[in-house]
Amino acid sequence: MPLFSSLPGTVIRCFKRVETFADWITGAAGPFFVFFCWVLIGSGGILFFDVVARDLNIFALLILSPVLILVPLNLYTHYYLVTHVPPGHPAPRASGPDRNVKWIIHDPKSIWSAERWGFRRRVRLPLSQGAAGDTGYSRNGGQGETGRRVKRCRKCDGPKPERTHHCSVCKRCVLQMDHHCPWINNCVGLHNQRHFVLFMAWLSLACLVLCTLGVQRFFDTFRYSAEWPAYSPQLAFTMIWVLAAAIGFAVGVLCAWHLYMVSKGETSIESHDNDYLANKAKREGLMYLNPYDLGRRRNLELFFNIGLGGYSPYTLLFPFLIPPSSNGWSYPRRSLPPPQHPRPPHAASNLHAPELGEGLIARSNVGGGEGLGLGLGLDLTGSGAGTGGGAGGGGEEGYGGGGNGGYVMGDDGSLTDDDEGGGGWMDY
Repeated sequence: MPLFSSLPGTVIRCFKRVETFADWITGAAGPFFVFFCWVLIGSGGILFFDVVARDLNIFALLILSPVLILVPLNLYTHYYLVTHVPPGHPAPRASGPDRNVKWIIHDPKSIWSAERWGFRRRVRLPLSQGAAGDTGYSRNGGQGETGRRVKRCRKCDGPKPERTHHCSVCKRCVLQMDHHCPWINNCVGLHNQRHFVLFMAWLSLACLVLCTLGVQRFFDTFRYSAEWPAYSPQLAFTMIWVLAAAIGFAVGVLCAWHLYMVSKGETSIESHDNDYLANKAKREGLMYLNPYDLGRRRNLELFFNIGLGGYSPYTLLFPFLIPPSSNGWSYPRRSLPPPQHPRPPHAASNLHAPELGEGLIARSNVGGGEGLGLGLGLDLTGSGAGTGGGAGGGGEEGYGGGGNGGYVMGDDGSLTDDDEGGGGWMDY
């Protein structure tokens, strides 16, 4: 019947409208979330120095002086930066520079820069000297933002480099998007994710310091006969102490989870994609490899832009405006593992390549022979000679060794926010 045949489409349209309304609410409520967060962390700081710090003697103040200085300095500055530094957008050239471009362009003379305070960026060694070779990856070519072929976003019709996703709240594409956070009224992306993670880390530490040093005063609030020397009301301190305990635990877990994803070389969005692709590859007897996973230590170094080619690890102790290690258009990529167990030439026929779907580049060492793309841009021979029509085939030599002896590596496509099909390609 026509009524029942149109029912699925009607349900989908209703969900789309609900989703659009939820996105509007999230964007409209963003400034209130930011104001509320400033009230919370500001009240916590005032109550700490009014109630807790006055109980510390001179010796304790001297011992804890680095903590009492660095924690509030980093807490408030990183939150200011994460709410002001844009995540980065691959805006079309015709639209001109971003209004907040001053936060993105690195100026060594700025008071926010690490160079202004004596920290210098370490010189990156050539690949032959071990700068990148030790991590087992190869770098993409091309560092500029023009003169290259990139995907076109079907939602905003703009350029969409690898690891870029379209935010339904901001209505823009975001470089290396992690998620949209209402607590900062902004997206978390390439240029501000470092400040976001460090803000969570310093907030967790601040809550730990307040709850640990103020636990005695917290219990004093339940004894009305106890002397209360502070100017702040006892009820206010009790509420802030309870909130600090809850927020410190919740934000600490969230920070640990983000650091775990960073150590794997993925964002929150890519984590869902990688789990999906890994399960599909596992069903084929293959091992999925995240192309941006360069090892946990190197992933963390690139994220915080420290270590080889970056700044000193001591910059993590100060709220500097550190530029990202990538320009947002190309990223370091890992190489495939060395050959271990070569597969026989006929093994490619055992792979159900159409079930791999988009987002995978399959490679395995199956000896000689011609590439078998099967219309998906897959290279199942390791020769780079795949005949498929997809955008990801070829480009690297493949090896066996995992599952049935083959590996699959994700391409630079996005699955999560492009489920209705991409917008094609464009010369940029």
